[in-house]
This record gives sequence, C-alpha cells and structure tokens, in this order.
Amino acid sequence: MNQPISQEPTSINSETTKASTDINHALAGKRHKRVVPLSYQAAGLLFNLAGYCHQRWAGAQLANLWFRVFKRKPSPKAQQFWQSAEQVHSINVNQHKVDLHLWGSGPLVVCLHGWSGSGIQFRHFVKPLVEAGYQVAAFDAPGHGMHTDKHSHLLNFSDSLSAIAQQYAPVHCVLAHSFGAMATTTAQQRGFTTNNIVMLAPHLNVQEMFNTYAKLLNLSRGLKTSFQQQVGEKMQHLLAGDDPWQLFTVERLVPQTTKGLLISDDQDQEVAQHQFKQIEQRWTAANHYQTQGLGHFKILKDPQVIEQTVQFLVNQRKIEGEV
Repeated sequence: MNQPISQEPTSINSETTKASTDINHALAGKRHKRVVPLSYQAAGLLFNLAGYCHQRWAGAQLANLWFRVFKRKPSPKAQQFWQSAEQVHSINVNQHKVDLHLWGSGPLVVCLHGWSGSGIQFRHFVKPLVEAGYQVAAFDAPGHGMHTDKHSHLLNFSDSLSAIAQQYAPVHCVLAHSFGAMATTTAQQRGFTTNNIVMLAPHLNVQEMFNTYAKLLNLSRGLKTSFQQQVGEKMQHLLAGDDPWQLFTVERLVPQTTKGLLISDDQDQEVAQHQFKQIEQRWTAANHYQTQGLGHFKILKDPQVIEQTVQFLVNQRKIEGEV
C-alpha cells in the first residue's frame, strides 16, 4: 500500500531542523500546498498512456505497485540502532522471519512503523521510555527494512502484533505511526489486545489513502477504476472475502474504548486534517495533542511529542495501578 511519497531523511542537521520548525510554527494555520515529485508526474503520464491501449494491464501494474515497498539500503545509523538492543528474538509472521529488538524492562510498549517505514523511526522514543520503566520493542515489518521481500500488505503488519502478543503478552501499549495505526486497529478486530494505543499521524481510511495516491499520479477515471478494482480483489482475497473499502474506515477502525493518545500535525501532507478530526470525535477514550509545522515524519523525533507520549503512559500506568 504505497501511500507516502516521501520517507524520513537519513540525516538532518538539528539546527536546520529547529529553524525550519520555527518558521513552520509562524505559518501555523496555513497549510502548505503539496508538491508532486516529477517522478510521480512522469509515472502517471506513462500509466495513463498505457491505459489507453491496455487498461486492464495498466491497472494490474498499478495494483502491483500499490503493494510494493520502497526502501533504502539500511544506513550505518540503522545498523547501530538495531545493534544497541539488549535482546533480539525472532518471531514468525506469515512465513516471514521478523527480528524483534527489545530494550529495558517493565510493561511492554511495541512500536509499529508505517508503510515503507522502519522501526528505526522510533529510535528517539527508546531511551525516554526505558528510563520511565518500560520495555520497548521495535522491528521492521515483513517486506521492510532488512527484509529482502519487495512487497507486503496490511495483514503482515497486524499479524506481527498478534505474533508478538502470543509470546510477550500482555502488551501495555502500541506506538503506531501512519499506516501502522490502521494495522493496529485491524489487529484488535482480529483478537489482539492492548491496554493503550498512541497513534502518531494515523491513517485509518484506505479509500482516502487510495484516492490520494491516484490523484498524485493524475490517473484517468477509467484507469483509476480498473486500478481500484484490482487492488480491491487482492485485498479481498487476503481478507477471506471481506470488502476492504467498507472494512478500513475511520468509523470501523477507531478503538472507541481503548485508552489512547492521538498525535497529529497541522502540516501533515499524507493524512487530511478532517480525518484527524473524525478520529478525535469518535475516539472518546483518547486525548488529542496537535503539533504545528512538523509534518508527517518529523513528528516522530519531536521532543515534545516524545514527552507527551511518555507522560501519557506514566499517567495511565498510575491509573491502572489504582484499579
């Protein structure tokens, strides 16, 4: 499910980041127009041309691209992060070997990244959570990071949580970014349980995700229809007949009774602001913390976001201890 068109930068100068954030804060309330990369414009043109001649074939190629994972070669920073883990255990997820990296001890907090992401994106959360008395687990979902596979799907994410719970339950909290939030709530619907969820820039509507992707490629109406039909067929097969367009919506996925924290940013270019509002309205058991000028990815390294997350978990732990 090929949603984000940008990935986290491999390295960012902290002073430059702060200056950029300050500027964005000054512009808070004015959402920046999204710039479509030339690569997407060119790809869309080629697919549309192919679609005029062979619409079904072009739709099939797009459907294959939808499930394609785009990833970089693991950087030295990523390798150092994984090597810093105190424990590493392998779990099996749908015939994939997933390495689960663990730090600290205490109630288990599992980090679930988004599409074309990596567990390394949660590296800034590890030390503060460990110091607060938690055990932190992070991993690369099948098809991501160090995995050699080039394709994946939603159930590889959600089933990873279920596999972790089978060996390490109870799971105190899931930190879920973007597509990882959809996978977390899907796992809940399939039997996975957790006391708390922290959603960071969550995407809980697959139809909106699809529409955004098709719009970026500027697909013709006929090709978009063929593309959606074939994506739907593949997903329906994975879901044993369930309609994904009806199943993966905010209305169906919001975990209304699970305690949680919703964190969103006013300049998110991947998820529409109205979706965050829908989640906030329906997730009555959650608090909402909104940032300014961070966008979809920098939210994962913002000190205040990390502080809010840790404080939420500490407070919840106190409440649960009193029950």
